Amino acid sequence: MEILKYPLEKLVYFIAGIIPGFVALLIYWLSVPGSFGWFFALGFLGYNSKIGIVLLTAFIIGNSMTQFLASILGATGGVIGAIHGMREAQKPYKPPHSYDVAPWRDLRWRTALKAHLGRQAPNDTHLISPQLLALMRASIDNLPSEQRPSAQAKLEHDKIQAEIDEGNWAQWYNQFHQIVLSGQVKQDVQWHVYQGLGFNLETTAIYVLISAFFVPSVRHWWCILPACMWTLVLFAKEYSGLRNVMNQWSSLSDQTKYLMAKKPLNESQKVK
Repeated sequence: MEILKYPLEKLVYFIAGIIPGFVALLIYWLSVPGSFGWFFALGFLGYNSKIGIVLLTAFIIGNSMTQFLASILGATGGVIGAIHGMREAQKPYKPPHSYDVAPWRDLRWRTALKAHLGRQAPNDTHLISPQLLALMRASIDNLPSEQRPSAQAKLEHDKIQAEIDEGNWAQWYNQFHQIVLSGQVKQDVQWHVYQGLGFNLETTAIYVLISAFFVPSVRHWWCILPACMWTLVLFAKEYSGLRNVMNQWSSLSDQTKYLMAKKPLNESQKVK
């Protein structure tokens, strides 16, 4: 069956869309009592047909609501990201080797990346600290005059090469940082079910809170309290997502797990 080939996460999102759609229909019925009486009074439709039409209507309305909310959140995140990018662009460029500490120097992450890239991995060199560089230059000054030029040239070459390698490690780290945060990492079924149900419940919560301003029948603590909780969960997730995008360290652990689970690059190319 073709439906079995459809991504599980999309099926969960779509099917769970019945939840906000059904709540929207229920709130409309509360605001206009008896508004659906004519539909249930239709004699030529059976009981199962009426239930099917209600579920289909809830499905269409609910998925429209979730798509609308996702668009608003995406646009808001895009605006915030653009503002952050403009501010970062105004700052002076800071090369990777100038950081005192950096996530791309993590030993486990480098080991995982080297296992994945194979020969394409950058050289695993170490930066020469300013203190060590000063000591090495002082020791070169103590060498015989005929040995100094070659020693100084080798030291400068090693320093520049280490900085180039540092830039390559940083570039790979930033690439997988975007991959991990963009959701391209394969997750298990439980994660997809949680995300699908969670976003539809968050959509429902926002609709309930908005409806409470216009529909008095919704203004009960057992309606408002869960809606407030799910709305707070939504804003907390969005805030955490924005913070993760702006924080290079946030994806270090997930990157390491992702790289350790991937096949070596040469092997995966042969399979293709």
